[in-house]
Amino acid sequence: MDPDLCIRCRGIKNLCGLKSCPLLKYTSIFPRASDLYTGISPPDIFIGRFNYPKVMVSTLSSNINVPEKLYPLNLDDIIKYRTSLYRVGNVQRIDKHSKMVEKIMEISLSISSLDINAEIHKIDLSLDINHISTPMGPKIIAAKIDILNEPKIPNRIENIYDDYDINAMNAIWEIYTHGYSNEYITRLLSGGTLGKKTERKLVPTRWAITAVDDILGKMLIEKIKNYDQLDTIMLAENSYMWNNFLIIFLPGPWSFEMIENWYGKNYFNINVEKSSDYEKFEGRKRYADVVGGAYYAARLAVLEYLNKMQKQASVIVYRTIESDYKIPLGVWVIRETVRDALKKTIILNEKNIKELNINMNVKNILLRSKTAKNIYFQRRIDSYE
Repeated sequence: MDPDLCIRCRGIKNLCGLKSCPLLKYTSIFPRASDLYTGISPPDIFIGRFNYPKVMVSTLSSNINVPEKLYPLNLDDIIKYRTSLYRVGNVQRIDKHSKMVEKIMEISLSISSLDINAEIHKIDLSLDINHISTPMGPKIIAAKIDILNEPKIPNRIENIYDDYDINAMNAIWEIYTHGYSNEYITRLLSGGTLGKKTERKLVPTRWAITAVDDILGKMLIEKIKNYDQLDTIMLAENSYMWNNFLIIFLPGPWSFEMIENWYGKNYFNINVEKSSDYEKFEGRKRYADVVGGAYYAARLAVLEYLNKMQKQASVIVYRTIESDYKIPLGVWVIRETVRDALKKTIILNEKNIKELNINMNVKNILLRSKTAKNIYFQRRIDSYE
């Protein structure tokens, strides 16, 4: 297999034409003791994307307590928790409110764990592991799901759910500004509980994750464009799960660029691979398909930080992925690692650009960066030495 093809695809674009990605094929053992499954939903759901609009519609369920926030757990704990989550459900149309879909919607609205029963039809031992969403365990194809206790739904969320006139974008923003997590908002969108009445339908989880990051990012961009520009260079660094991040804030109007450097032998490449996506002040017109969902996750973390400072800036996120990052864990790794990095930023004098050379040659990054070139096209980077 061409390694360049693998890194462009990362198991989701089907560039090789194979039925399933041979690099992301995992199996597990799940003993069947009876025809009835009993477990706990954290709560969480999973909506598949294959064969859209008829997709796997499921609640995630385990018999152990699974934390909602995985950062900064180690890999063994993450795999233990996430592969213990069974996908309990069956294939449904995303736009039909069957009894199964109604149960999934109830689970998506709840902020407390729920006890469930399911009539087992058959068991699929494959795991779901990809670079957008977090790993999940085997499928339990269920003929029926029952919720055994009352879902706990916040009043504000219930009011938004009952409001058929508010569109999904405004609903997402309102929920976010009242302090609810990305994970909960994604679950609400994926569960088909947001938007105008005629527009509501289930959304594949992988699409919903990036959609929420993108929508929140766009709303924050409109705010920060009205702020004064940053007047100094700022730097932040962080590493987690063999992902290393360097975030550079440059004085200038809002713009954003994410550069990825995949190196070493891993699932998606053998040789060094560099890729990037960026946007100017005017924004993007197309999906950032080179970097993909990681772009929107990192951008959201950066925008949250700028909004807190009430500043705008031109920002470069440089991500290096080490060869030991063999199991994709989802874009939450990017979002949470960048968020954590920005708790410990370093402020530098603009003239001391050489000081940016911490652990890597940042000057070369700036020379290759489209964002830096847009800012300094009339001045050489050397003039800041």
